[in-house]
Amino acid sequence: KHKVNAKRSWRKAHFAVDEAHFIQGAVLTDKNTMDDQVVGVLCQSIITDVEHVSADKMYDTNAVYQTLENHFPNAEIVIPPKDNMFADEAHHPKRMSNLIGCFALGIIGWQSVRQYGKRNISETAMQRYKKIIGNTLHSREFENQSKEMLLGCSILNRFTHLGMPKSYRVA
Repeated sequence: KHKVNAKRSWRKAHFAVDEAHFIQGAVLTDKNTMDDQVVGVLCQSIITDVEHVSADKMYDTNAVYQTLENHFPNAEIVIPPKDNMFADEAHHPKRMSNLIGCFALGIIGWQSVRQYGKRNISETAMQRYKKIIGNTLHSREFENQSKEMLLGCSILNRFTHLGMPKSYRVA
């Protein structure tokens, strides 16, 4: 009754979002692609200056730090260390800085000082995409699905250009 068709498969959308809520880059991958493998492709699609990069723990690898530093040498990289992370000279210097900061300030203090909350902008972009464009892709071919996702991002950017809602606390 609840069998899933063998042809169906998950797709993952990865967004690079700026502080003004514009989607600067987007990549669609299959379910087997790890999150940290798409950073280089996302970085290549960004043509503006970047001062702050934040991501979740899945991106905490030396390869991600190196890729980000190569594309944005002056950017502040804010990625919390994984739970099993340990201090080692082989780690990227900015990665070690984040690890030491988390141990010194505690995770909440580190997030506050390093403005880790800016990551919520990308989470908001993903929620906007799902609510406005939809949860599903209509195309069958992967290449067409990728184009469909990019069109959806373009539509969201147009909406953002028209104006974001002003929200405030009432009670």
